[in-house]
Amino acid sequence: RQSMRSGVALCLMAPFFCSAWQVQGFAPKFLRLASHHGHKAVTARRFSSARRPPVSRAPAMQAGSSPSADKPFVCTTPLYYVNGPPHMGSAYPTIAADILADYYRMTGRPAVFVTGSDEHGEKIATTAAGKGMEPKQFCDAMVGEFKQLWDKLGIKYDSFIRTTDEKHEAIVREFFQRVWDNGDIYKKDYTGRYCVGCEAYLGEDEMETIDDVEHCCKIHRKPAELRREENYFFRLSKYQEKLEELFRDRPDFVQPEYRFNEVKNWIKEGIPDFSISRSSITWGIPVPNDKDQVIYVWFDALLGYISALLQQGDEPTLANAMKRGWPCDVHIIGKDILRFHAVYWPAMLMSAGVPLPRYIHSHGFLTKDGLKMGKSLGNVLEPTELVEKHGSDAVRYYFSKGLDFGSDGDFNEERFASLLNNDLANDLGNLLNRCLSPLRKHAGDSFPELKTPQDHILRSNAMTLTERCSSSYESLDFRSAGEAALELARIGNKYMDDSAPWTLFKEGKKEEGFLVLMSILESVRIAAVMLKPMIPDLSLKIYLQLGFSQEAWKAISWKDTEWQDLPAGQKLPDPRPVFSKIEIEESAQAAPTDNKEEKKKQQQKQQQQQQQQQQQQDLADFLRLDLRVGKILTAEKHPDADSLLVEQIDVGEETPRQIVSGLAKFYSPEQLVGRKVVVLCNLKPAKMRGVESQGMVLAAGTDNVELLSPPEESAVGDRVKEEGGEDPMPDPLLKSKSQAKVWDRVVEELKTDSECRATYKDKRLVTSQGACSVPSLKDAPIK
Repeated sequence: RQSMRSGVALCLMAPFFCSAWQVQGFAPKFLRLASHHGHKAVTARRFSSARRPPVSRAPAMQAGSSPSADKPFVCTTPLYYVNGPPHMGSAYPTIAADILADYYRMTGRPAVFVTGSDEHGEKIATTAAGKGMEPKQFCDAMVGEFKQLWDKLGIKYDSFIRTTDEKHEAIVREFFQRVWDNGDIYKKDYTGRYCVGCEAYLGEDEMETIDDVEHCCKIHRKPAELRREENYFFRLSKYQEKLEELFRDRPDFVQPEYRFNEVKNWIKEGIPDFSISRSSITWGIPVPNDKDQVIYVWFDALLGYISALLQQGDEPTLANAMKRGWPCDVHIIGKDILRFHAVYWPAMLMSAGVPLPRYIHSHGFLTKDGLKMGKSLGNVLEPTELVEKHGSDAVRYYFSKGLDFGSDGDFNEERFASLLNNDLANDLGNLLNRCLSPLRKHAGDSFPELKTPQDHILRSNAMTLTERCSSSYESLDFRSAGEAALELARIGNKYMDDSAPWTLFKEGKKEEGFLVLMSILESVRIAAVMLKPMIPDLSLKIYLQLGFSQEAWKAISWKDTEWQDLPAGQKLPDPRPVFSKIEIEESAQAAPTDNKEEKKKQQQKQQQQQQQQQQQQDLADFLRLDLRVGKILTAEKHPDADSLLVEQIDVGEETPRQIVSGLAKFYSPEQLVGRKVVVLCNLKPAKMRGVESQGMVLAAGTDNVELLSPPEESAVGDRVKEEGGEDPMPDPLLKSKSQAKVWDRVVEELKTDSECRATYKDKRLVTSQGACSVPSLKDAPIK
């Protein structure tokens, strides 16, 4: 909520609320399948789909299963704070929720996708006044911009709730009364530090000293005002034990797991009551029977997830809203608003006697080229511009298949173009045309009659990969879902190269040639169905290229991922590209011009880049490191150096990293396999005796060396940070120039303490599960 209120496009702020499995007697099915993607993720001989080691994911629900037969699948984005226009942080979780809802509709289960706008609070009133507008008038304009962007992105929400809607206000009043009647609301004087950007009183752990100015908000980096108000408070402390019990009984209530660990740590030391009204503003829902107070925006906006379920003609009551699909299946939210959703919201619902959401999925922040985004830096990623330039499917695909949903995500234009060109233009689109052209040449303008054998290599792989795709969608692992479809296309490309149908036709083996081409085209059709939730427009183009009608496309379901064989006699249109390659514009530095206006733009861009670089350099050195938990999958001796080992290490990416380390004197390869280690991931790749190394494994000691180990419970890919410190903002790659040797400066301060725990400047290095350590070396250097 804090990032949503900031109006700064630096956060993927709206994680969805995805329903998991909370209803008693309903056991979640845990499917932790993720594909292991190599540059060509197909073994040449076997055509079998490889898989990377399992990673921690949200629990996955079987398609069509639900606590009650008629309950729809309900997922929500946050209600976006409309203090300004939508940005990529708003679009990111909305794309994810749209994909999820469309997948469930394809499985035959009704789905309700909720989004909306949070329109109350001091910040909106102040912004509207500054523009000479009434708050509602200003909100109307902003809501229009959100809806316009959702339309451009192909977002198909079922309910757009506004907190200024009368039905919502009625639900808030009823809910407030329930909590009041339960004895959980009281009034008292309060003095505290208030951040207008967050619209919240801040705790000491939410403030810091910046440039000798105390009590600055960590998010907005501005001093929090000291305020005194008489407000209504919610007895959050009363629900301490119930929350602890909830977290014990439902270990998947918050995903990813490391975010849940943060939540558990928050309540360990006790949770204070919090203010649920404001007396200093008037733009909000009045507190019942107290015209001098308005209900706090967080207490107000969270209830939009319930009021949004009301249908036209329903009397606006909690009972009527809940029977339309509550509890919701999944809330998708950003990590900066996790406390409100995982602590405050469950306690509020308990007080009112309302069932809890099934689970909460929290994602990270969005960066550009490894840097935070902000208007002051001139590097804000505008989703409207991106859609207008490249189309909605390109944007949807990158921000689903291109990022690991749950972790921080980065936009890089070169990676954007590379991913789309390789996956959609080459692997998928080119395969379609490679088959259609020779098929039309040898079979005419319609499909020949042909039956694919049950044991055909593409048919068996299609079955395996569609199952993986399905389970990945259900666990919000969009990267793996997309990769399953692309892996099927890559297998098809490999099969075509090996089978060489052009040679079969030359040799007069028409039927064999038709089998190759028709089986590949059927696998492309299946891939299009698998990708429909992500890229509906491109998938439609593939279907049309295969001779299907618009009506056939509209009727497809997940059942159409089953092998069907293309219908004999179906007419084929002329082949044409379904996705045009993206060309990256040359940089301003590489394109000198005499045009004065263009020169001015180039200078501005150069200044922005310099500002970004300076901002990154101004970060504390340690925050620029990309330290992660890795798991050693294989280890073997270096072919040309007895002192070196070559390891394949899973650090939570698409493929394992190859790392060369000088551990051969201290560990055998067998001792390393299966161990969790700490890996520095953003060193520039370098060759060590002819073998490329893509990172560094940390260890302590000199004459005697011990590997630095994270707690065994740590998830692969979990960040390593300073205890109590800020989240890292790593450089894409650490610079190697003498004036910028970040790692050289950091390593001088890395060592173990008297308890063998890793420290940097005497602060412990921790994952979400605890401190990193070595077995026995005390006060030893780490490198």
